[in-house]
Amino acid sequence: MNENTQARLTREFAEARRTNGVISAPAAESVYDFVDAYGLQENLRAELDTTVVGWKLAAPPASEVISAPLFDTSCFDSEAVLEVTGLLRDGVECELALRIDHPLPLGGCTREDVMAAVGAVMPAFELLSSRLPAKFASPRQQIVADCMGNGAVVLGAPRVDWRTLDLAQLKVSLWADDVLVIDKHGGNPFGDPLLAVALLANHLALRGQSLGLGTFVLAGSHTGVHRARPGERLRCVFEGIGEVALQVRETVLTTSKEN
Repeated sequence: MNENTQARLTREFAEARRTNGVISAPAAESVYDFVDAYGLQENLRAELDTTVVGWKLAAPPASEVISAPLFDTSCFDSEAVLEVTGLLRDGVECELALRIDHPLPLGGCTREDVMAAVGAVMPAFELLSSRLPAKFASPRQQIVADCMGNGAVVLGAPRVDWRTLDLAQLKVSLWADDVLVIDKHGGNPFGDPLLAVALLANHLALRGQSLGLGTFVLAGSHTGVHRARPGERLRCVFEGIGEVALQVRETVLTTSKEN
């Protein structure tokens, strides 16, 4: 991908984020490989003049790990009122956010390394908002270029005394307007959220990057996708960790420009 194409795509992705829109099909189809896709992530960060505060990852069966940065301008505290409902137009997921407070090895990271490095665990909502015409049915390179469809993150209070808990088998409950929607144990796609962080650390090391101190990792959805309605109040409780809540505004303040 030449510099002119990269610059044009960066501007199109940035505009789609600002307007809660969707990039054009020709633009999406011009992302052919992962090198270009990850380059577009960094260009987008610079274009938006934002800071990386966290990461997300995915590892479908028989596929390599893919990752995306999470930006400070799209990170909110629990009990936030979501003014822009387009940020979760593709749903919301309940996840654990693991905060990295101590350095991890640059390659060869293990679960034990992660156990020592994580200083706090937080309940979190990930809001999904794909900017791609085919959304999450798009090729993986395009999904990476779109920062894996992240719209925003909502974080609950950190718990620092988490090491006696089995993060793989936590009970998680999701409430929508005080109606219980999900009530289950476990469900993390990696089995163990600590293993997810190790996978991400090793994946980033192969690209010459690392998990910065103070950043957090969304370690995968425990609940699948919930389709929230305007005006709905969401509350997710991870037993032993805490809760995170979000109020979705009743009316949409911005117009989604879908091509």
